[in-house]
Amino acid sequence: MLSNKRIKRWSSALLAVVLCLSAVTSVSASSTSKPLPKPSWQKDLSEINQFIEAPFHISSTKTVYLASNTYIASQTKVWEAGVVTAVDESSGKPKWSFTFYQKGTPYPWNTKIAYSKLGSVYALVKDGQGTKLFSVNASGKSNWTIPVPNAEDVHVMNDGTILLIDPDRKVTPSAKSKPRAYAYSANGKKIAELALGQIYNVIGGQYVVSQIGEIGSSKLAVYGSKLNKLFIYNLPSGATTYVDEATWVINNSDILLRVNIPESGNKLIAMNAKGKTLWGRSIPGNARVQSIGQNYVVYADGVMSLFNAKGLVTKASVKVDLPIAIIFETPDQQIEIHTENAKKVLNAKTLQTIYEYPNDENRQKYHYAGNGYLYSINQGHQLAQYKLQK
Repeated sequence: MLSNKRIKRWSSALLAVVLCLSAVTSVSASSTSKPLPKPSWQKDLSEINQFIEAPFHISSTKTVYLASNTYIASQTKVWEAGVVTAVDESSGKPKWSFTFYQKGTPYPWNTKIAYSKLGSVYALVKDGQGTKLFSVNASGKSNWTIPVPNAEDVHVMNDGTILLIDPDRKVTPSAKSKPRAYAYSANGKKIAELALGQIYNVIGGQYVVSQIGEIGSSKLAVYGSKLNKLFIYNLPSGATTYVDEATWVINNSDILLRVNIPESGNKLIAMNAKGKTLWGRSIPGNARVQSIGQNYVVYADGVMSLFNAKGLVTKASVKVDLPIAIIFETPDQQIEIHTENAKKVLNAKTLQTIYEYPNDENRQKYHYAGNGYLYSINQGHQLAQYKLQK
């Protein structure tokens, strides 16, 4: 099954309800999307194989990484192994391919893949002996493979540090589970590990934010990319938040936090990398918030407002005909919104529509990869690239 890391969990909707002071307002419908151009190129896997991640662009080398699976047969069973294939951005011609399985080792159970901005590939692979972390360079050659603690998620931070997170670690079978994070250098050396609160978030490729204590009386522990402790932030008295859905990075290194404060309502709080509060701003209870590059947007009641560190930059009427607005930052730091009949990419400076393309269907999924590149994946194994026109 295709994994899209940008799809919010159901807790996003729960957060909106918990933080709301008023009901979400529906707005008028949008038009159907424009027809797509002819595909630039297409790539089909054998029907049994599937693409497992959205395509990832390495702009500096004009390369696209395609993550898929392949099947390896033992004497009694067929096992699924992860594969990354690098192809030319303009032609789709393969450059190299790497399978995250070593002959003679236990067969893989599952694989999670992450990429660095410079083109390195990391794969977290579970098998019958435990968990391994693979490192592959931008030329498709293996750097190293090391055993690592059990983990479910892998993140590549801006400085090249690799973070692994086990969201359900237990010290003993009867103990309460507690998330745990592990940091590794780009050469595979373990740097640090620490326990996290039950609610946490990895944001902006820079920070790990851990929420400690019960909702309504919690505080935040903020760590750097190497799990070095930066500061503890005490929330306002009685404030409610869920950091896994309500923290972002703006203005290079500032942290933006959304909270609901009793009697005063929803508020955005900005703090610097040392935990100093920079400013606070009240927002509507039904607002959706998303960081976009150095800035952020607030959407409520059909109006999208763009803010920078100094305040309001511009605002525009944006029609989203869904009960809860869905807003993402695109890989090229534009704004993606979902409507009933189409998805749109908005200019992050003017809030005007740049591109639009169809919504996902049952067997047809679309992924905007930035700079006008769109991919469709049909039935899991048929991929096409489109170059959208403005």
